[in-house]
Amino acid sequence: MSNGNVIYFDHEGDQALWEQHCLPIGNGYLGASMFGGIRSERIVINEKTLWAGGPCENRPNYYGGNNRDRYKYVKQVQEELKNGSYEKVLELLPQLTGDGDFGSYLLLCDMVLDFNVPNGEVKNYRRSLDLDRSLYSCEFDIGGVKYTRQAFASYPARVLAFRFTASEKGKLAFSARLEKTHSDNINSEDGIMLYSGLVQDNGMRFDMRGVFKTDGDILINGGKLTITNASEAVVYITAATDYEMKYPTYRSNTDPATITIPLVEAASRLGWDELYKEHLADYSAIYNRVSLELGNDYADMPSDKLLEAYRNGDRTAMNSLETLYFQYGRYLLISSSREGSLPANLQGVWNESNTPPWCCDYHINVNLQMNYWGAYNTNMAETVPPLVDFLDSLRAPGRVTAKEYYNIVSDEADPENGWTAHTQCSPFGWTAPGWDFYWGWSTAAVAWLMQNIWEHYEFTGDKKYLAEKIYPIMRESVKFYTQWLIFDEKQNRLVSSPTYSPEHGPATIGNTYEQSLIEQLFIDFLKAAEALNTDPELCTKVRDMLPKLDPYHVGKTGLLKEWFEEDEPDFDSSKVQKNHRHISHLMGLYPGKQINNSRPELMDAAIATMNDRGDESTGWARAYKINLWARTGDGERTYKLLRGLLESCTFVNLWDFHHPFQIDGNFGASAGIAEMLLQSHEEYIRLLPALPEAWKNGSFKGLCARGGFVINAIWENGEIVSAEVFSKNGGELKIELPANGTVKRIIINTFKGENAVLLPTE
Repeated sequence: MSNGNVIYFDHEGDQALWEQHCLPIGNGYLGASMFGGIRSERIVINEKTLWAGGPCENRPNYYGGNNRDRYKYVKQVQEELKNGSYEKVLELLPQLTGDGDFGSYLLLCDMVLDFNVPNGEVKNYRRSLDLDRSLYSCEFDIGGVKYTRQAFASYPARVLAFRFTASEKGKLAFSARLEKTHSDNINSEDGIMLYSGLVQDNGMRFDMRGVFKTDGDILINGGKLTITNASEAVVYITAATDYEMKYPTYRSNTDPATITIPLVEAASRLGWDELYKEHLADYSAIYNRVSLELGNDYADMPSDKLLEAYRNGDRTAMNSLETLYFQYGRYLLISSSREGSLPANLQGVWNESNTPPWCCDYHINVNLQMNYWGAYNTNMAETVPPLVDFLDSLRAPGRVTAKEYYNIVSDEADPENGWTAHTQCSPFGWTAPGWDFYWGWSTAAVAWLMQNIWEHYEFTGDKKYLAEKIYPIMRESVKFYTQWLIFDEKQNRLVSSPTYSPEHGPATIGNTYEQSLIEQLFIDFLKAAEALNTDPELCTKVRDMLPKLDPYHVGKTGLLKEWFEEDEPDFDSSKVQKNHRHISHLMGLYPGKQINNSRPELMDAAIATMNDRGDESTGWARAYKINLWARTGDGERTYKLLRGLLESCTFVNLWDFHHPFQIDGNFGASAGIAEMLLQSHEEYIRLLPALPEAWKNGSFKGLCARGGFVINAIWENGEIVSAEVFSKNGGELKIELPANGTVKRIIINTFKGENAVLLPTE
């Protein structure tokens, strides 16, 4: 049995290597990451709405990144593509960009703790992140005294909590100060550290305060606070800004201090024990739904040594790391996406820099989508509302982008006539293309995001949430695409033009990436409208357009075409990268549903395409390929991709790297592991559809299938011993169970709340 899902080390982390050595806690709003320093500890603190950029006095003409009247250039590009005048297209593409004044996610500050501990040998050192308990700990002995430091991030209380203890009275002493701040307004008074001010770039107001409680003495020297003669000290920290997810100002009139003061006061009154009890109950209600066992023997060793043993092929290390990595992805999503917060960004909620990679933004040409792939099948649907709310907030600014670049206008007569966004989004309604066409143009990115929110309904069956939150966003997106598509006589189909396949190749007409995503959106929209019995006129229009999209074509080499024109002699192949990290023309295989086992010619072409593209790639791309290969049913190839991700693209703290750190690889791999064990995108629920030999014995509890089914399963030698299905919503259950080298299909009618035990021998 497992020794518990714990990431731990027997030595301090290198504080100069944040993305490799820190251990993170978070509650959606706030994040903190620690290194386990003995004499000096660096705690990196984040508040997720603290951003540079957006509307402000410095940007009186902020327009969401949009350049005006660009539709005329888009029309010219369409004509030149149609005429085959690619040189003229290249001249025009720089006009299809945004203004580049984007901003970025910011570090709030570092809190530096300098501890007065005796000289001498450090014994029994251990720093850990306990995923099952959502608790960070660091402990060690010096001079016969045991020192313990703990931390957690409470969602109900919206605070970060830290506790420091020494086993002997009077042996705990440390000072606290802030570094890398946005303001010099740092003061301490009455055991409270205050830090507030304005972000220089945009004047965003922020307020952070920490309450220090101790059985020792507190000394104050300006912004520095020192505790002496203590055996225990507890610190409660929270922070807030004046950000408001409301177009067009994105600011409230609320003083952030009116948010932070009652929060830290309430946490202080509750105390460490009760606060942690409340936190654990909240966290466990989501996290404990799912468990995973992959074999019987597990290695109990520090994570750096565990990763080394994994690379050396140690079987027990492999079982341990794979289950640990699976649960780590779930921990990270719960910790970085909760209702009321912004969604998880490129680094979740954690960030050490004011100039982070890719602005630590919301990239929507794979990254934001991948962040939420595991929310459904690993039973964490409560983490999705921040994504839904964020997309809803993009509709108003997205109408401006639709107007300026696509000539799709919302007015008083039709105020929700269509919205769009491109590769890079911010909390300030940046929906314009990026400032370089070749990564910044992605007309179908929103269609892709619609899959995320539609699947929320598929997995939960929450029709009220569908009607009130999801459907309006989908409907307006569908209206955009019905007006955007044009008929191309040469291709004899409706197309999006110009299209660019992230993030390589030439600009073309109707690439597979965009055509397939729009097709899946239309299919899902029709199901949503049917569920709600609404919009007959729009549905008729969509039904008429749907078969004319014709997204998939197999080329002369047997590969699925990425570009419709790629078999033509004049196709510009100079920009095509054979082993590129993006496999954007396989959206229909995963996360889409249109390349499946019922269409073998497309499945064969997709497999040939993946073989041609190869397995070597960046961390997030390997995670994506895990899901792609799982859909083919090839468990050994899928497992090879998982091993490659863990061996080659994982830091010792188990964060995924690109380089640098990108959290989507963690999220995507957790989703992919679940996809290997359970699939429900076709007519039947499939158990163990991509099971590798390495996992021939195991069990899981709590994985979810579409239709509102929660499933537990035990298997031995690759065959199901028992399966238990709980039906949340009732309805027909169609399930395949591997048994005796074959597959047994079972169809039963279920009732809401019913628990069914299924055996292959039935």
